[in-house]
Amino acid sequence: MSKTLIVTYTAREGSNTKKLGDYFTEINNDKTEITVLDLTETTPDLLLKENLNPLVARNFGGVPLDDKSAKLLEKNDRLTQMAIEADFIVLVTPMYNFSVPATVKAWFDAIIQKDKTFGFNTEGQMEGLLKETKALSLMTSGSDFAIEPLKNIDFAMPLINTCFGFMGVATTNIHAYGTQQYADKYDEVLANNYKKIAALSAEWYN
Repeated sequence: MSKTLIVTYTAREGSNTKKLGDYFTEINNDKTEITVLDLTETTPDLLLKENLNPLVARNFGGVPLDDKSAKLLEKNDRLTQMAIEADFIVLVTPMYNFSVPATVKAWFDAIIQKDKTFGFNTEGQMEGLLKETKALSLMTSGSDFAIEPLKNIDFAMPLINTCFGFMGVATTNIHAYGTQQYADKYDEVLANNYKKIAALSAEWYN
């Protein structure tokens, strides 16, 4: 059976984004082995002075780490391994201030690691190492960022696609924009996205 990692950050009560994630889990629970990584409970370690320097020394300098330094990287290494082992990754995140929440960016910073999720080919060019992995991002926003003038300041989708793409992961975006802007069509907006989730699920787990 395939393995699906659901990475979720839906801290707000009544989260619309959580509804999309819950629907995905509900219709696919018996089709794939699902592991949920709740970033509100398991928060990636920020790359600060004490752990960034050992990370660079190990990943780019090939320097063996002592036990103390290795322990500083333990959590992020574990999160990286979870991503490596997944056949499918579902990122469930809202949009905060035109981009993803800081905790979601921290997850990407944790798992984008040299010789684990990306590397260099024989010509010295960077390439993703997770080419067999597929990803889905599920997101909602109160306003419609699919059209101008807001489309121009949607930095969330480009960041998600760039980070996954850098690791070689092909990504599909299903984003329910305008849950407040189109309040009179709220149920319709969600229903349309549920249909998209069901269609992609049938493709993934056929």
